[in-house]
Amino acid sequence: MASTPESDGGPEEPTADRDAMSGDKAESETTEEPKTFDWMQDTPEWGTKAVPGKKGLTLDGIAINSYGEIPERSEEMTRMPRGAFHVAGVPRLEFYPLSKKVDIWADNAAGLYEEAIQRRWMAHLDVPWDTIEPLSRELELAMCQLCTELAQQASVETDSIGQWIGRMNYAYYEVKTFLAAELYDTARHYDVFRTRALANGGTLGLESPGLINRRIIESRAGWTETAVVMYLLRGSFTLMLYRYGEAYALNPAEKMIFRRAIQDKARHLGYGMAHVKFAVSENGKDYATGLLRMMSGVELDLASEMNDPVLWEALAIIFGGGLENISSGMDVVREFQRRYVSEYMARMQWVGIDKTAENLAPGLLAYINQESNQESGAPA
Repeated sequence: MASTPESDGGPEEPTADRDAMSGDKAESETTEEPKTFDWMQDTPEWGTKAVPGKKGLTLDGIAINSYGEIPERSEEMTRMPRGAFHVAGVPRLEFYPLSKKVDIWADNAAGLYEEAIQRRWMAHLDVPWDTIEPLSRELELAMCQLCTELAQQASVETDSIGQWIGRMNYAYYEVKTFLAAELYDTARHYDVFRTRALANGGTLGLESPGLINRRIIESRAGWTETAVVMYLLRGSFTLMLYRYGEAYALNPAEKMIFRRAIQDKARHLGYGMAHVKFAVSENGKDYATGLLRMMSGVELDLASEMNDPVLWEALAIIFGGGLENISSGMDVVREFQRRYVSEYMARMQWVGIDKTAENLAPGLLAYINQESNQESGAPA
């Protein structure tokens, strides 16, 4: 009779019940507590709704409670939006050299940004290019030279802001947002003035002497120091060129170009002057004195650059209506020069920098003292 073999002491074969029991045990050992979604953190502003105004839901409109608080200094270096929650362990993306309010702030930045996007325009469509008619050779060359100068000024401003905007902390996003809009403006100015130079069978002219361009591009002392040169000194000059350009426009297209550019440039100066005034008020008299001394050297470069006759001769031809009336046009140029230096000094005084005839570079003082020989019909 055959017998059932006895166990040899080896491992037992697993059974279904034993497998199920072991599986239940493993599952119970690895199961975690349900997640609590702790990233859903409330803030004191939760439930406070921003109300759109007449201009829509603006940057000022969403500056509610703590979201509208501007820190004197920010240690956040990860480019997170102001008011977001910091996550421990996130490495910084940048060390922002400009992380203090005094370095870049202006109270009007948010409002100027809203104005910029509301008044945006398109050079290729909004300008009535078909109204440009043939001009005399000298008059066309003069306008081409002016437009070449203005395109270069716009490119310098674009590059300078581009160098600085990435160094600014996002705690002051109102300023960064406005400057981004200004970059769009200056790119458009470069485009429209270069286009005008080539739109009527003309040519691009000579580049500028470049002394002030270099001062702006190579400025490293700080954003405020750059702003004094770029806005108060150069910006005042550019804005006046736009104003006279509109007053002496040769056709509807040019009048439209200069009128729109005036709106843009006035906005740029609005921020620049407000920022410098704020920085001077916060940093005190010694800081203002330092800016005054810095500008003494810049003014020497400006006086040297203003000795170059190319732009003035081009303007005289435009203001006179042709080469045959360049003498009367030069009277307008002299009035332009006097008004420019006077407005530069007035803007310096407004921001708290004590610029007077006594400390103005002699080469610039000469323009203040010169008088026009006749009524110029200069723009107000």
